[in-house]
Amino acid sequence: MRVIGPLISCVVLAIALAGCRSADPVPAGAQVVHVAVTNDTVSLEPATVHAGDVYVSLEGPVLSVGFAQSVPAAGAEPGPMNDDELKRLARGSTEGIGVSGFDVGCSEAQQAEDRGKQGYCGNVRKQPLTVGKYAFFIRGPEGAAPKSIAILQVLP
Repeated sequence: MRVIGPLISCVVLAIALAGCRSADPVPAGAQVVHVAVTNDTVSLEPATVHAGDVYVSLEGPVLSVGFAQSVPAAGAEPGPMNDDELKRLARGSTEGIGVSGFDVGCSEAQQAEDRGKQGYCGNVRKQPLTVGKYAFFIRGPEGAAPKSIAILQVLP
């Protein structure tokens, strides 16, 4: 009985030291899109990828960007945007458009430790994409057009 108490304490300490977060590396050979974000511009490298899992890597100094895809009806599966939806987004309208964001959380030290990895503190997110166009953007003031938009073309 006396061994169980210290053993439990060691297990609890090991879990606490390991932390609750985990960061996974990007698989070798994966498609990676580098999204460079400043206060006023967003750009993509490359701007064209193939359908499937795409790993979005946010490159600073700003580690937050909007992501838009088509959602034509409530409950519909999100997908690529058509040219009319892209024009509406550029004017600041999000009707029929699903908007989410890619953000990096945690402290600067944790971000530095997890740079290039997936996870809450990492700057990489996996995004499955089908053929078509998707938009990354910097939000403008409430109700206004985005400050900058970059279009990702997904090919078969």
